[in-house]
Amino acid sequence: MTPHPLQIIVQAGGRGSRLRHHTWNKPKCLVSVRGKPLLYHLFDKYRDAKFFVIGDYAFDQLVKYLKVNPPGVDYTLIRSDEKGTASGIAAALEQTDPELPLMLTWSDLILGAKPDWPEVDHPVVATTSAFTCRWSATPEGQLHEVTSTVSGIPGLFYFKQAALMPQPPKGGEFVKWFAANITDFELFDVSQLEELGDFSSIEENNDRAGFCRFFNQVDIEGDVVRKIVVDPAYAKVHHNEVRWYEEAQRLGFRRIPKIMSTEPLVMERIRGQHAFEMNDLTEREKRAVLADYLDSLIALHDTASIDANQDDVKEVYISKTLDRVHSVASIIPGYEHAAMTVNGKKCRNFFSEKYAGILESLLPRLQPSRFVPIHGDATFSNTLVDDKLRVWFIDPRGYFAKPGVFGDAWYDFAKVYYSAVGGYDAFNRRKFKLHVDDETVEILMDETNFSKTAHEIFADYFGEDKARIEILHGLIWLALSGYVKDDIDSVIGSFYLGLYWLESGMARL
Repeated sequence: MTPHPLQIIVQAGGRGSRLRHHTWNKPKCLVSVRGKPLLYHLFDKYRDAKFFVIGDYAFDQLVKYLKVNPPGVDYTLIRSDEKGTASGIAAALEQTDPELPLMLTWSDLILGAKPDWPEVDHPVVATTSAFTCRWSATPEGQLHEVTSTVSGIPGLFYFKQAALMPQPPKGGEFVKWFAANITDFELFDVSQLEELGDFSSIEENNDRAGFCRFFNQVDIEGDVVRKIVVDPAYAKVHHNEVRWYEEAQRLGFRRIPKIMSTEPLVMERIRGQHAFEMNDLTEREKRAVLADYLDSLIALHDTASIDANQDDVKEVYISKTLDRVHSVASIIPGYEHAAMTVNGKKCRNFFSEKYAGILESLLPRLQPSRFVPIHGDATFSNTLVDDKLRVWFIDPRGYFAKPGVFGDAWYDFAKVYYSAVGGYDAFNRRKFKLHVDDETVEILMDETNFSKTAHEIFADYFGEDKARIEILHGLIWLALSGYVKDDIDSVIGSFYLGLYWLESGMARL
């Protein structure tokens, strides 16, 4: 067997108290940043390494998550009952190959380029000026507990061979022990490094993630927008989007940007705001915006139609929902319960043995007779509202069950409802807090600025069919739980919001 070229000990213990509610339900190393948990950034950087991951707080959730979302690397989990950044390191060191190189790192660090470590016969201590560190190096090359933005000690160490790493204590602060006991080491500057161990840095990253998906790069120059895929794994998503724009343009749908090129995708810049950013609108203006959403979608739907594919409807609304939820069931607390109280409402768990089959029984009520051109993801995040309160549609889904523009019109309306009433856009940017115990779930999220108006206008437009939209709204939340695997809170929150909204919709049937 070929040995791993590098061994990495990851100190992933500790609750991460500086991250506040982001670590109420998961360990710090699983906080999501730019589309993946912190720990997975390291996994992806060193695909061929052997990892030893030290955990303690929410350790069982870490174990379950790594099974649900396999990282594709060789890893060993080590549970430590000691406190401090030294905890578990000695136990991990015992499992390493003493002849192979070793890196020790804290889990809240994200490396840019891989450091080109010096091959010396003593420990190498990384320094950085990329952010403020509690420990730093003196001009004489010693470590001292002085906060600094110059020559800070971020928690990153390298040893040409694991045997060169001194045996640390079982607990306590690693850097303090190292500074007091190790004198023969070399400092090495690592400039391409981020530390994401505090609340503000995580929140800033979440806000940026709401602007652009992590696998896209969007460049805006004057009146032109260029959009390319930076992760080849998502090339198909981009291809579906481009084809949708071409077909919508051919059908004469006017509420999309002018497309100047498809390879690469270059389009007109729409000067406007996302509806969730528009906090100063009057009630009349809110009604005008929501009416334009619905009227514009109806205009798109009226451009063509074909016979509905009943199998596609089942696939999108039932099969996909069941598959996605089942894929993350093990990390959802209370999943085995027949009912949970969600935001004060007792909700049946339609995935429990007691209520098995209820979701499938909804299908006849959801089957349309015709498919029409749809946007497929008409949330506030994927639309812009200009200064005349006109809605422009961007970032289409590009498929219903299969690639193409045709699908169920009600799906579009439910996606608008998902934003206007459900608050999806804030949820997508992690603007929520999640409390879970044995019988209750609280998902604390500000009510959207459009919620009251949306309830009224959807009732005006759809009458009794509003219940159909509410059912689809609940199913959309449930399906989201298996899509947002990068963040445990989002998995849990979307599942229980799905039960909450589905219960509301079924009460109206």
